[in-house]
Amino acid sequence: MISSDTFEFFYKTYFSLVQEPAALPLFLSEIVQKMDDEGRDYFKVSAKRTGRNKDIYFQFKRVNDELVFTGIHTRGDSDGNTQRNHSANQISQT
Repeated sequence: MISSDTFEFFYKTYFSLVQEPAALPLFLSEIVQKMDDEGRDYFKVSAKRTGRNKDIYFQFKRVNDELVFTGIHTRGDSDGNTQRNHSANQISQT
């Protein structure tokens, strides 16, 4: 479950970056379940769904059985290094 403290900000960030006609609430529970099953604290949206040149990773941290949205980042195609890192505070200021 995504923390209620960061839920609204996560939605605003997601919809400002992802060009997806499907409603996020319809598949968000599946994304969270997959993250839980795989022990991951992020999910990736492919570049073709964002209209950008890089995949976007939505990053979370786990606190008291909740996922707290911490920001986004992109990675280089070949080296896996982070190209940009935007915390939740940095995104809200843009």
